[in-house]
Amino acid sequence: MFEMTKDLALSAIYGGWLLGGGGGGSLQGGLEVIDAVMKNGGFSVCTVDELKADETVVTGSLVGSPASGTSGPAEAGCMRAYRLFCSNTGLSVGAVISNESGAQSITNGWIAAAVNGLPVIDAACNGRAHPTGVMGAMELHKKPGYVTVQAAAGGRPGRELDIVTKGSIDDTSALVRSTAAAAKGMVHVLRNPIDAAYIRENAAIGTLSMCIELGKTLRAHENDPEGMVQALSEQAGLRLLAKGALQGFTMTSEGGFDVGSATVGDGYAISFWNEYMTVEKDGERLATFPDLIHLMDAKTGLPVCSAAIEEGMDVMLVCIPKERLLLGSTMFDRELFIPCEKAVKKPLIEYVF
Repeated sequence: MFEMTKDLALSAIYGGWLLGGGGGGSLQGGLEVIDAVMKNGGFSVCTVDELKADETVVTGSLVGSPASGTSGPAEAGCMRAYRLFCSNTGLSVGAVISNESGAQSITNGWIAAAVNGLPVIDAACNGRAHPTGVMGAMELHKKPGYVTVQAAAGGRPGRELDIVTKGSIDDTSALVRSTAAAAKGMVHVLRNPIDAAYIRENAAIGTLSMCIELGKTLRAHENDPEGMVQALSEQAGLRLLAKGALQGFTMTSEGGFDVGSATVGDGYAISFWNEYMTVEKDGERLATFPDLIHLMDAKTGLPVCSAAIEEGMDVMLVCIPKERLLLGSTMFDRELFIPCEKAVKKPLIEYVF
């Protein structure tokens, strides 16, 4: 167990920014969470082995279209979600875990942990960001008899919505996604209470540490893009696929998701559904989610999320193969990739499995 200092937290959100793969919230959102956490006394990070097998763990999440608006004040939304969750379940929470990596997503649950004296587990439901709620549910949707509770709060100022929903993973996730769309922004979510023993078998163990180590590299090589690529190649197997101007950018927000496409350099085509999903060149598939596909600013070397894409920007297109990532159990479930295929209108399953 160790204490999360401000410096370690900064590295964590930088590393999460990379592992967001185009999604996972904004850097500014992560910085807001750090400020709130430090104001409330910080928190400790534990391994799942330091918890009793039957202790209840709750997942923190951030849901919505990154381009559609903000989550409002991070502390207010997080705390409303935590109060709603506890008052409607009566559970005694032993620890929290983030649903995924991302500049803000890796901090999901941190505020609740700091305010209530809870540890954060060195893990995530998935070690990279993903578009659908069920992908961050550690296969609980297939656990016989499991009923979840999801509490969500947030949205654009003036459009905030709070909701508590109980039922199946699929149905409650759909309701939370609809709430985010109606609230015109991101909503903070606490969901899916489960025992630590289940976390040990289904989560991406060590994700928070991985974010910290990758984040140290990004911070050390900011404004040195060539050095950044070289260092991340050695550390995480990152490959530079293309470099050049981003062109033909299209994006629409549909049902709480950002979906679109663009080309980089000499005809390298990318698609995204919040996260970057595919890379193709002359009809050949070069990378497919859950491979970590990302755009990086050619001047700074820092990640560019899909919500921040602008026509004509100078970028580097990079990829980290899925074999070098820490992935949760859902990334090995074929069925969960069907909605992704429908969203980007491209085959994924035949390339992943």
